[in-house]
Amino acid sequence: MDSISRTLLPIPEALLPLLASLGLRDAFAGKHLLITGGTGFFGKWLLSVLAELNRQGAEVTVTVASRDPQRFLSSWPVCRYFTWLDWIPGDIRELSALPGRNADFILHAAADTSAAAGDRPLELFQTIVQGAQRVYELALRSGMARVLITGSGAQYGSLPVSGGVCETYAGACSSNTPSSAYGEGKRVQETLGALYGHSHGLEVVMTRCFAFAGPGLPLDGHFAIGNFVRDALLADEVVLNSSGEAVRSYLHGADLAIWLLTLLIKGKSGVAYNVGSDSAVSIAELARRVVARLAPHKTVRVLGRPEGLSRSNYVPDISRARELGLEVWTSLDASIDSMATWASRDGTDSVIGQSRSISE
Repeated sequence: MDSISRTLLPIPEALLPLLASLGLRDAFAGKHLLITGGTGFFGKWLLSVLAELNRQGAEVTVTVASRDPQRFLSSWPVCRYFTWLDWIPGDIRELSALPGRNADFILHAAADTSAAAGDRPLELFQTIVQGAQRVYELALRSGMARVLITGSGAQYGSLPVSGGVCETYAGACSSNTPSSAYGEGKRVQETLGALYGHSHGLEVVMTRCFAFAGPGLPLDGHFAIGNFVRDALLADEVVLNSSGEAVRSYLHGADLAIWLLTLLIKGKSGVAYNVGSDSAVSIAELARRVVARLAPHKTVRVLGRPEGLSRSNYVPDISRARELGLEVWTSLDASIDSMATWASRDGTDSVIGQSRSISE
């Protein structure tokens, strides 16, 4: 890759041919894509893959709607030089028009997934719901742009104790608790999408996203795998407050971006698709796996405090996505290694050096 590509998140070389074989290069050639929420983990990987598409000659133009583009560009200055990339600053709830040409596609990923957002559940719910309606209205004004919305596995509520949950699962998060603001908001944005499809013929592809890994994931946030990588690199040991019996699965960020772009062009309107890996691993096993790969001389200490039952198993069934040619291409071990390499490249000043207990 050229020097500009290398300053973005590193796409595994084995994935590069997929951009043509899955039809992405041709489908997006000369098109205009609007991305909302393009500065977080999802957005960074999407921009990295889109940069590679343009390197391969797609000539796709991209507009990103973000609360604070300048803050993002100060950390990712290379994006200032992309002539194919424009920005719309502002709150997603106030998005009303696109400067210049209409969008052919809209990928709606704007939502605050930080732990702090849960402290403002009403604002979080309103942002998700009102933001989705703004996106649907903009799609209509853009001449029926095709829309993909990013939902969450949290929409399912408590999942079965074993196996992957499929999209037809009838469970749902509890509707009468503030802690369900995120999951319920994502459910409502799906219902709105179905209503806009029914009333206006708008094409809306729905996704329910699970857990992810890879470069760009915060190592000092509320993501267990990020915290484990940080502590394996910088702390004396990795400590779990819980028993570590909760089960998760992790899809690499590059796989994620390719999945979302493929679903945007190939997914069936009005249908929900799980997005994630179906390779289950317990949190305790994950901690030991990270330590074994990055710091085998360190220990994992499991305190074994009781865990709640909510989302103790958080793994998707991805049969529906596989029908479109999507797979878990990047292994968990490769994800772990890439996170450590990226952290080392950025320098330890960008990684929080204090050990923290992980309760997930």
